[in-house]
Amino acid sequence: MRKFLFAAVAAAACALATQAWAAERVFKVAHVFNTDHPVHQGLVKANDYLKEKSGGRFELQIYPAGTYANYKDAIQAVKMGVLDLCPLDTAIDYYKPSGVLLSAYTFRDYDHWKKFKESQVYTDLLATMGDKVGVKQFPLYTFGFRHATTKTVRATTPEDFKDVKLRVVSFPPYPEAATVLGAHGTPLPIGDVYMALASGVADGEENPFTQILTMKFYEVQKYVILTGHMLATSGTIMSKKAWGSLKPEDQKIFEEAFRIEAKTIDDLVIQNDAKLMAELKDKGMEIVEVDKAPFMARVPMVLKKYPEFADLYNKIQAIK
Repeated sequence: MRKFLFAAVAAAACALATQAWAAERVFKVAHVFNTDHPVHQGLVKANDYLKEKSGGRFELQIYPAGTYANYKDAIQAVKMGVLDLCPLDTAIDYYKPSGVLLSAYTFRDYDHWKKFKESQVYTDLLATMGDKVGVKQFPLYTFGFRHATTKTVRATTPEDFKDVKLRVVSFPPYPEAATVLGAHGTPLPIGDVYMALASGVADGEENPFTQILTMKFYEVQKYVILTGHMLATSGTIMSKKAWGSLKPEDQKIFEEAFRIEAKTIDDLVIQNDAKLMAELKDKGMEIVEVDKAPFMARVPMVLKKYPEFADLYNKIQAIK
């Protein structure tokens, strides 16, 4: 009997120790993208680095495609410390000037984006965003310039877009895509977009090539219109609770892991742009070149609505 009790106590102690070890090393991260999306692939790279450099002490448990929570709920869960990590596209709700990152024509091209990430403007902004949101903000990444797609209208000017019901992301400043394009903005969650396009609730949408392809919008859209009106940017955030639980040396491991994540995503997106566009063409979509000048001429309409953007917008424009 004493032997049995000793064995039972030992087994229970072992189980508790195993649970404690697992809880220490597993960090939950949620996002809304499919597993073939660069964001997911970047997280897989970060996970590989974490496991290697921590000797297996740390690991990411990745919940893709909204299986843990939608975009907004995931952010709230991270702020509350219920979820460890998730992407944050914009900190506009906490620090309005940061919304300029997703504003119209803030970035000229990928080279401009790279130069921005090497600047003091970027370093200062990253620190401020983390403080204002109340999280640990890791490096930013891009998943591509956003372009418009339509089903029937081959739109090349704001005048052409005037009757187009364009699906836009529901939170600011994403809806300003409709402002610069001259379309009617129709806010919808990403999970509803395919059916909205198929049923005619929306005539078009705007997204980077990666989303257009991975969400199979080519099945319900005909034209990809190369407006390049917005650079899709984001970055992984970590709850203060999870970040504060790490020793300084382990925080350095996480810093490097998510620097690798951001670089992986940037590299995949930039290198694959031409390939993705060719794939969309192979899927039956027509690629439409446009003169961006008429759309860019509408940027002051956005800056008038968001005067808080102006100072940071001008600083980013000044980066050569």
